[in-house]
Amino acid sequence: MKPGNDDRQSKAEDQDDVVAHLKAEREAIEAEKKELSTARARLKSDMEVFEVAKGPNFTLDEIGEGKGIEMVTEREYMESSELAVFMNELVKINVHKDGLPGALPVIVVTVNGKNQAIIRGRDQWVKRKYVEALARSRITNYEQESLDQSKPENIQMRDITSLTYPFAVREDRNKRGARWLENIQRQP
Repeated sequence: MKPGNDDRQSKAEDQDDVVAHLKAEREAIEAEKKELSTARARLKSDMEVFEVAKGPNFTLDEIGEGKGIEMVTEREYMESSELAVFMNELVKINVHKDGLPGALPVIVVTVNGKNQAIIRGRDQWVKRKYVEALARSRITNYEQESLDQSKPENIQMRDITSLTYPFAVREDRNKRGARWLENIQRQP
């Protein structure tokens, strides 16, 4: 063989290697694209509704002055840890649909700056802390009542308090859950 043929053969082999490498890279990119597309579709189906309430940034005056570190005993820590676990347990609820015109089909409950979107009329698993926020969210309306029709100036105002977003608990796996909710509902 002539020396020129070896160079041509070597260049051809290098080109074949480059083509094979580019083909492998293209296949890897296509596979990653497919994974991203699958992940995007899964995320889209998981997140039927997502809404974040944005507000203005806090100023230093709003945050306040830094105070010393508060000491917590081991017992207090254990009790707070148990409470944190309890409040983060999942509870299946159904927030009733509102028949009023213009009522939003989705409500957003916020606890400690974290939002939970809840679709009305659908059973959903949400953390207990959001159930507590729903149970404590009440609205009071007043009805005028005249006890004596002959004295219309003597009007009594009767308050009617109800949940802002009425809901039903469909499933609570913790045996203490029903008593916990009853205690919250009995509070003023």
